[in-house]
Parts: sequence; C-alpha cells; structure tokens
Amino acid sequence: MPKELIVLALNCGMVSAELAAAIDKLKDSSKSIGSHKSRQLYWDAYTKLAAKANTTSDGSYCFLKYSADTSSDNPLGEVEVVELTKRQKGMAGLVMGPKFKPPEDPSSKTHVFVWSEAAASRAWQDLMYGEPCVYITPAEIFVGTRHKRASCKTLSSPLKTAKDVEKLVAELKPDEPLRSVSFAGNEPVVVNSYNTLLAGTFKLDAPLPETIGSINTTSCDEIYEYFLARKAEKNLRDADELVSRMLVDVNKNLVPLICAASTKEAAVAYKSALMKRVYVDEKKYGKFVSKVREDGQVELITVTPKDDGSASAFRDHGSLVFEMFYRVDLTTMGA
Repeated sequence: MPKELIVLALNCGMVSAELAAAIDKLKDSSKSIGSHKSRQLYWDAYTKLAAKANTTSDGSYCFLKYSADTSSDNPLGEVEVVELTKRQKGMAGLVMGPKFKPPEDPSSKTHVFVWSEAAASRAWQDLMYGEPCVYITPAEIFVGTRHKRASCKTLSSPLKTAKDVEKLVAELKPDEPLRSVSFAGNEPVVVNSYNTLLAGTFKLDAPLPETIGSINTTSCDEIYEYFLARKAEKNLRDADELVSRMLVDVNKNLVPLICAASTKEAAVAYKSALMKRVYVDEKKYGKFVSKVREDGQVELITVTPKDDGSASAFRDHGSLVFEMFYRVDLTTMGA
C-alpha cells in the first residue's frame, strides 16, 4: 500500500536543537488522539521527526515529511527531508499555518509550521501545487492560496461602485501588480473568469458580473474555499459544454473528437497518446486521475458533479469526458 503523509513540518530558519525541541513538545498532543493505533502512530511521528530535526543544519529551510502505511496493524513511518530551493526559501515569509516558536525563546524570529492528519497532505498540495486566487479587500489586493499569501497593492479607499471594481480588475496584470506565490517558479497570476473576488464588507451600488466573486469574510480559509467552489462551478459548466459538443457530432454521425463513455475507451485514448484534455470526477475515477496526474502528459480537470438534482450532461454521461487531438473511432483500436 502507498504511504500516507501523516505529519508535515516546514522549518523556517530554526537551529537544529530548537527545531527538535519544538517538534518533540508536540508529542503531548498525541496523547488525546482517540484510538490506541492513532496515538501510537503520532507518537512515533513526532519522535522520529524530532530525531531527524536534530540532524538538520542550523538555520536551514526545509520540509520534514513523516509518512506511513496506515493500513498496517502497527503502522510505523519514515521521515524524509526536502530542502527548500533558493526561491522557496525567499517565499517562506508568505506561508500561513500552525506556527511554533522555540520553546525556550518564544520571541524568536525563527519558527516551524506543523500540519498533521488530513491537513498535512492538504498543506503539501497547497504549498507545492495550489492554484492561487486574487482577492480584493477594502484596503488591499492579495494573491494567495490556502497557506500562502502575497500583498500586491494597497488601496487608498474602499471601492464603492461596481464599475470601480470592474475597472480595477481590468487593470490587474501579471507582475503589475499581481505577484507569483508559486514554489515551482515565477508564475504571476492571470485574471480569469473565476479566480478574482472581493473579500470583506463592501457597499456597492450594483451587482457584480459573474466573472467577479464576492464573499463577506477576510478568513483565508473561507476565501479559498469560496474560490474553489467558483472553480468547481466553472469546470462543471465546461464539462457539460464538452458533452453537448459531443452530442452534436453524434447527431451528425461524425467520427468522434470528444468521447464520454467507458474507462476502457479513456484508457485506449490515453495509452495511444490521443487524449488532449480530460474532465473527470476524481471521487469516481481516483486511480485514473492519479495516473494522469503523475504522468503530467494530459490536461487534467477534476470536476465535482452536484447532488442537488440539477441537470448535468457531464454527470448523466458517466462523469468522464475527454477531447482528442483528432477524430478517431476508438472501437477500431480495441475500445
């Protein structure tokens, strides 16, 4: 069985002894975990993380990842150290999360972030691969994910009209002033139809267009959840549109360019390098999604169909639809 990320720590400049002490102190929190198996797992996690922390270089910037096979009756994991690149080190100041100072020096400028349980893998995915959104508060413009945030511009006064908002959004360009929060490279954000929103209390004179969202909160978690919901709505609309295009071709008896059928057809198209992009329900086709994501050769868009009874061509056609590079009858290739 694949190992699961149980605890993720991000050291931001602490010396090894203080890092080890800060992590070791977290062992006490494992005593209140429900089952004996879980208590044993987290005790092992913090013990091994503290031991590994003692071996890191003083002042280092690195991830410490404790992973284990939780399907085992007696799960015991291993620790991996991932050194931050020069770019990632410079961006550590943008990170947000559970922060711990050296136990003997709570005023220290150095610290370690620690995420555990489901939050660990979520934080890793967010920090390394999370898609950023743009949010405008009454005083400032930010680019951020759930666990990273960069200030891009301060506003002289709160926006008061919908036209003012639209004008400001139209002026937002990559690097002018929208910054990159990517750990992979300089990837400044480009405004699109779902990733820009107002966050906080605004009293506007008219409704905003659908391309600009609005949520009355300044909580980074709530803002990002709202962004993800907007993205999910957009992906579902696009998937429904792709199915509709397929049905038009079917009615014209054309050789398929778009296919929404069995996973067998998807597998044939994927293995034959015919698949250009795919919309898929990750909960329903988890193994397929993992394979495509790991290979990175096809544009992958995960979609969450609604369960509210609303119409969805994507859901009604199996929750998997893909577009090919050119028209081909997959049944002639073994599908």
